[in-house]
Amino acid sequence: MEYMSAHEAAEKWGITKRRVQMLCASNRIDEAVRVGNMWIIPTDAEKPADGRIKDKKAKDDKVFKNPIRTARNRIKAITTSGMRKMSLHGLAHDDAKLSFVMLFASELMQFYITKAERNDYSSSVNAALERITRHNVIEYEGNAVIRANIREFLKDNPFCCDDALSWAYQYANKVDPGASYSNTQFFTEKYMITTLVDSINLVSRKKVLDPACGGGNFLLYCLDVLAERYSFDDKKNSMLYLQNELSKLNGYEIDKTLALVASINLRLKCLAILSEHGHTIDVEDFERFLPNIYYPERDTVPGALDITNVEFEVLKVGALGSYNSNVVFSGVDAIVTNPPFQTIKGMPESLKEYLKAAYPKSKCDMCNAFIELSYKLLEDEGIAGLVTQNSWMYLDSFEELRQALLLDCSIDQIWELGSNAFYDLSGEKSNVALLLYRKTEPESGSAVRLISLKTMELTAKESLLASKKDNINTEKIILQSDIFNNEGSRFDMISSRGLRTLLISSEKYEEYAVPMQGTSTGNAKELIDFYWNHINDKDWILVSKGGGYSRWCGLNHYCVKWGKEGQYIKATKGSAIRNASYFDQTQMVFSDTGTSGLNVREVLPGQIFVASGPGIRIKKGKTNAHLAFLNSRIASYYIRLLSPKLTIAAGYIAKLPTCLNIMQSTELDEYGKRCIEAKRHRLAKRACNIEFMPLHHFKDYTYQEMAFRWFMEDINDEWIQLQLEARIDTYIEKELSLSTEDLETINNSIGNKKVFVQVSDETVDLQELESILKKSIDSNCNIVRTKIEKKALGCDGLLEYISQKLNTSCESIYKVFADQAFYPSIMKEHYENLYLHSVVVSALGYPYKPVSMNLDELTKKIGTDNEEQVAFVQNWIIEQFNDVHFEALMKSPVFEFIPSQNKIVYRREEKDE
Repeated sequence: MEYMSAHEAAEKWGITKRRVQMLCASNRIDEAVRVGNMWIIPTDAEKPADGRIKDKKAKDDKVFKNPIRTARNRIKAITTSGMRKMSLHGLAHDDAKLSFVMLFASELMQFYITKAERNDYSSSVNAALERITRHNVIEYEGNAVIRANIREFLKDNPFCCDDALSWAYQYANKVDPGASYSNTQFFTEKYMITTLVDSINLVSRKKVLDPACGGGNFLLYCLDVLAERYSFDDKKNSMLYLQNELSKLNGYEIDKTLALVASINLRLKCLAILSEHGHTIDVEDFERFLPNIYYPERDTVPGALDITNVEFEVLKVGALGSYNSNVVFSGVDAIVTNPPFQTIKGMPESLKEYLKAAYPKSKCDMCNAFIELSYKLLEDEGIAGLVTQNSWMYLDSFEELRQALLLDCSIDQIWELGSNAFYDLSGEKSNVALLLYRKTEPESGSAVRLISLKTMELTAKESLLASKKDNINTEKIILQSDIFNNEGSRFDMISSRGLRTLLISSEKYEEYAVPMQGTSTGNAKELIDFYWNHINDKDWILVSKGGGYSRWCGLNHYCVKWGKEGQYIKATKGSAIRNASYFDQTQMVFSDTGTSGLNVREVLPGQIFVASGPGIRIKKGKTNAHLAFLNSRIASYYIRLLSPKLTIAAGYIAKLPTCLNIMQSTELDEYGKRCIEAKRHRLAKRACNIEFMPLHHFKDYTYQEMAFRWFMEDINDEWIQLQLEARIDTYIEKELSLSTEDLETINNSIGNKKVFVQVSDETVDLQELESILKKSIDSNCNIVRTKIEKKALGCDGLLEYISQKLNTSCESIYKVFADQAFYPSIMKEHYENLYLHSVVVSALGYPYKPVSMNLDELTKKIGTDNEEQVAFVQNWIIEQFNDVHFEALMKSPVFEFIPSQNKIVYRREEKDE
């Protein structure tokens, strides 16, 4: 789909641009999309008549694609292809990157100059770029294809012209994973920029600085905002106005090539503004603007952070001579920036030592160091808007930084976006928060507006912030002084007063147990493996690796090459053996991946733990009561509150609020014991678990009947577990005196869990249920994914998962299977495979003494006198065993059926021979 700007639509329909924007905002133009501060409209859209378009569904039921993501993908493809062509031409990565940037900039300039009619301005444009950047545009025959691709992209996506060059640079830089700054350059999304800049009164600011300006995206929007209040009737005066407003905007960038990009972008922005208001543009106009974009004259590791200790010389893109750094960093009354997201992991030693000395509160976190820097640079009454990682709001290590901000600044707003805030960063790689504060001491009544959007999808966050609503149902207004009363002065975005009080005043879990760090092997790929690959090998012992979601017990697929007292790990570079002296005193382990919530399991005899599946040692209380508490919803709620990171640190489990009546509860201990029994019964059917129990087929039943029995046993066992977990949650809620408001807050944060029927007429659509099953079950009859939405906790079984997918109770789903005997074909197929696989590998001696065996001998050992059943199982082995076994043992098979030998061989035995 092609788009036009609001200005172009206004000219096409003979109405004002403002009117077009109002029509878009009121949802009266089908498929109009807000991109940052502007609206884009499909080129085939018609001028709206009366009445609203209530449904933004695409015409003819076509799937609506996000134009930003589509455009970015196209830029990435063009850039990757262009860089490859230049590389084949013999250019080194840095030379290719600069050449590609120059080509892209050349096409952008010609796009603005010749929108109506294309002529070849490439020579004069190239010359202008070379004068400004002091770099030649390297021309060779491959450039023609690159230019054509860029030209076509700009024609189809004019709404992307502002920042297209920035994104092209980012993608070009990432072609070489070892390129400078490639791991920390993630440019800012427009909705983040507009949210922060629109919250700052730019008109009243004398000097605006972006100290990590990248491609200048923040400054581009600032110029847009400043230009909105001018008529642009006369070109000469319009240019003078833009030059004056441009002089207020300052950017600093450590990456020289990226500084060039920012300067070019701002010059092109001036051309775009003039062009939009009907003025004719020529090449000379490009050179008449001189943005204040600077970069360091000497090599510097910390970039703008370097200014703390000493003044130094800087260079300005497009200008001669050098400048004192004070030209950039003094007199600043507004800062807007998206600093690099780099923590101590993988940080150069020189940068690490510098940050420790110059920014001690940041704890070697570059993003947090920029928070400190912004405060130092601002004049009194100045204002700062930053894109940050939200770790500074919660983690213990940043308590001193939080307290300094709370004491010295007036924090106006924080928008917590969570993960999935960037189009180009998927999953949980970064948790983002937008911070807006003023450099002025808070007054007694100073309040902070906290807005939590972290459970929303990206498009929903973008849409909500673009709407500029004054009241959002996920916001809280909290006195700044009250934040000091929170545990560790954390910025609690979501708690009720009761839940905050509980965290501050109750006993902590560390009084009853010691959560511990696990061993780092230094080389998990070589030292950790599936247990079935090392049967009866004394050097390998059972280990808790974590790496998934499972409550009570489970995830026991792995062993570690330990040897005598960890000899193999000790011999590995980068390893660290931790808490080995407590291995035999450890009762529980947990998964350190926290996106699905806290999930804790019993330790098996002889099992040790590593960093991804750390251990917990109980000091007092009943073991299963501990498990019950840690697997409760209240524990997962607080873990999310205390630690926003991808991983769960042992120290945050220690801070969970609890009480003696919970830890020593006989009732909870019994519930926990029964949950383990129910869960273990399910695990025993699956050969990938150490809990697997070899079995012998009963002759009185067919294989199909036993498969159905297994299916119903799993359903019943999970239903027992879910009912017990509901009782556990109720018990803990009562002991901690949680109010209705507290429980609603928990549900809003981690999702509601509907165990029992809540309305009498609750029904289940069997067709929809079967459709979900087809997409949700793996070869071991386990759910493929553990959670259905961002804020929800993980699911520990099929009933729980379907309940959340259908937004109905687990009880209703259970009754469909149990009372209505619903056994769809997909479950029949999977459970027959599961049962037959378990029977076959058991007959082959798995997991204790696996052996090879021919088909006739194997069939006889399995045990059945029914010829039809014998034929059934033999056909299954011949046609399906290898595929089922490969998936059942997680793509690391122990056996293989060899048709030419009519035999299943034990692969290790054959290898040893």
